[in-house]
Amino acid sequence: MPAIEKDLKKEILKLPPGEKDKLLLRLIAKDKDLVERLNFVLIEGETTTEERRHNLKEKIAETAHGHYTHPDGWMLKALRSLTSAIAHHVKITKDKYGEVELNIYILTAFFNVQPSLFAHLNHHNQNSCAFVAKKAETILKKLQKIDPDYYIEFETDVNQALDFIYTHGPGLYARQLGLPKQWKP
Repeated sequence: MPAIEKDLKKEILKLPPGEKDKLLLRLIAKDKDLVERLNFVLIEGETTTEERRHNLKEKIAETAHGHYTHPDGWMLKALRSLTSAIAHHVKITKDKYGEVELNIYILTAFFNVQPSLFAHLNHHNQNSCAFVAKKAETILKKLQKIDPDYYIEFETDVNQALDFIYTHGPGLYARQLGLPKQWKP
């Protein structure tokens, strides 16, 4: 972002309040994420975090039930799209707990609904298996950044995901990344 020169900054601050407000609104309107963040904070009063998280979970569950013949095709695209949706959710809501919960949910949802696509590592699923292992690594790093009081809520799901990863196709990538076989908070 370019810096504003001191002289220009002084002149902008001298503008009448009405004119400054018009300029500010025009600038805000150009940033879609900022508009959504301001709507979340100012209009929704930051009270819709749970609802937004629930809607994302429904989207993840619906997507996991899709018909995927080759994991490295549409399924990998879906996993990446859902990951982006979670990142956007966090950018708007600053929901660190939800970030961990939703990322764990992506893995468990796809493992539960599409286990055969991860059964054995092969040329049809190698990118998906690598993605899953990296996602698990990211989750473990994000877990370290949240309040330890929440660990008990995630322990079972994280360990189930790690067990699935190590006993199925993503296991090779998990070993390469040095992921633990079991997470102990």
